Amino acid sequence: MKKLIACLSALVLFMGLTPAMAEDAVSSATINVAEIPAAGEHPNAAILVVYFSTDDTVRAAARIAADALGADIFEIVPQTLYTTEDLNYNNSSSRATREQRDETARPEIVSLPENLQQYDTILLGYPIWWGQAPKILYTFLESVDVSGKTIIPFCTSASSSAGSSARNLQTLTDEATVWLEVKRIDNRSTAEEIRAWALSLNLTQGEKNMQMKINGIPVTVAWEDNESVTALQELAADGLTIQMSMYGGFEQVGPIGQRLPSNDTQTSTSSGDIVLYSSSQLVVFYDSNSWAYTRLGHITDQTPEQMRELLGNGSVTITLTME
Repeated sequence: MKKLIACLSALVLFMGLTPAMAEDAVSSATINVAEIPAAGEHPNAAILVVYFSTDDTVRAAARIAADALGADIFEIVPQTLYTTEDLNYNNSSSRATREQRDETARPEIVSLPENLQQYDTILLGYPIWWGQAPKILYTFLESVDVSGKTIIPFCTSASSSAGSSARNLQTLTDEATVWLEVKRIDNRSTAEEIRAWALSLNLTQGEKNMQMKINGIPVTVAWEDNESVTALQELAADGLTIQMSMYGGFEQVGPIGQRLPSNDTQTSTSSGDIVLYSSSQLVVFYDSNSWAYTRLGHITDQTPEQMRELLGNGSVTITLTME
């Protein structure tokens, strides 16, 4: 009888401290989720969900949160994947055991996000290993610049608390990085509960829009929904400044700095129209013209007289940002 109790205690301890390795880890191990949402595409998202998972447990929680928030998602993938034996809690020399005991351990990562600048908020998900975040989370935070961003940590475990895991991760970032309280997702959590938690963060209005200024004066633009605008938004994420010049008595034109996707058609323009010319020139009209362009948008808060005042008195500088 004592032997049976010892075996059951070891099993509970194993499930509490290591990621579940069941074939269907989501429904049969750590959280009660039947289906994992697909990763959506959100070109203007201001929220990024970053996660590390050796099974479907953290992956499911991360995907549900990202789906609820309209957020982008990035998976931390180790250069050398973890095997079942690597995660064997009962083996004191297993890879994960050695890493968690080694303060200097930094498992290599396959890749990092291409650009974090557009994101204001990062949800950071991980399983609890030996009471802490896996050391690969340390690798990630030491490899990227998250200064000035808000980080919301969340973890999964069957019984262990989040403990000091988030506080220890926070020490890897500077004082300009804001850390919110860690959320623990346990084995009773459902998809509805995870979604409700994500929505309770009040981050759903985080999507950014492209903003235009003419000589520092903000103007309101109704942007087109096309590939050209999407490419322009990617450039604007880093801040884009275009030096414009008057041309023809009806427009300002300036080089974008690279070629964008285009779909030129014969177009009659009017005051306030913004178009792409020859795939690489931004054109803003303060009068009318007709030529082959790709439409980008239209300035909606300026009258023709105001547009002429803004653009008809010499060269101007246009700045595009994502805010």
